Amino acid sequence: MAVTRDDRKKDIAEMRKQQILDAALPIFSRKGFAMTTTSEIAKAAGVAEGTIYNYFPNKRELFIAVIKNLIVTMHLMELINKLPEDETPFVFHNILQDRLKFAENDNVSHIMGLMSEIQRDPELKKLYAEQFIQPFFTKMEGSYSNMMASGKIRKMNPAIATRIIGGMIIGFIMLRTIEGNNSPLKNIPRDEVVNEIMNFVFKGIAAESSNKKEGSI
Repeated sequence: MAVTRDDRKKDIAEMRKQQILDAALPIFSRKGFAMTTTSEIAKAAGVAEGTIYNYFPNKRELFIAVIKNLIVTMHLMELINKLPEDETPFVFHNILQDRLKFAENDNVSHIMGLMSEIQRDPELKKLYAEQFIQPFFTKMEGSYSNMMASGKIRKMNPAIATRIIGGMIIGFIMLRTIEGNNSPLKNIPRDEVVNEIMNFVFKGIAAESSNKKEGSI
């Protein structure tokens, strides 16, 4: 199929938006939200300052977009979208692989600083909850409810279950980041770590019928 002019314009717009996000990440991380200016982000991105406002209404929106771009990758969302239909253990295994690979990325070190900025600024905190936390967990709760209805996992309040699992994975990644090269996980193959987490999680959330078949408590 031939590439249309509109397709090219859309691709250029996405590329420009990504340029801005990539340029903003290290500056926000180094200088903090308050001390960072859109003019220096524009300079680092190689665009006019006004171009930033074509994609982001203000600096706060840009800051939140930087975090979302860093944490929620397209690959992760594709995996999450497969949860209700595909085999749950298989998809969850791939999600864990994705997140642990993400934890090994150099950019993950920026998260600590960015999150501390959110805690200091009530408006950023509110925006982060509205644009990231609430939509993400609403989607996860929907997937959990569908899996629960199909008998793939045992019944549990989806709001609680998704936050237990999400909090465990986020905390795991944070600990891995804080420990750095001193982490005992450094020398453990990623597959082994994923399998241990899988065993831990699914012994707690597997459907009751599965527990009985496997002789679990």
